[in-house]
Amino acid sequence: MEKLIDTPGQSFYTTAIETVANTIKEKSNCAVILTSEDLPTFFEYGLQLVGGIINQIIVIGQNANNLYEKVKDKSNVFIISASCIKDATKIALNSASISKNVIYVTSNSSKQSISDLLNLIEE
Repeated sequence: MEKLIDTPGQSFYTTAIETVANTIKEKSNCAVILTSEDLPTFFEYGLQLVGGIINQIIVIGQNANNLYEKVKDKSNVFIISASCIKDATKIALNSASISKNVIYVTSNSSKQSISDLLNLIEE
């Protein structure tokens, strides 16, 4: 996991989707930002963290319903959909009271560069 930046009350990180379970297991109160295309892979590698370590999931794309069906029996998780990475970042920044750690979970197909993410957070 790579630390991107600290903001007042939050820390932002990025990690590969395949290593999400191993890299964030020592964190708590985590928000995860990922694309709807990455949900099937997230189900495989990170679903067991939802409701415990992960208390907020921000899905970029239009379909958060599949995720809801997978986690509806777990408690303490807030699911929200965002239309783009910029909106997802704003949601995360405005959710500092519930999520102290924000992790951008990326796959090989992710087009977002680290410098672009840092620019969004610093805006």
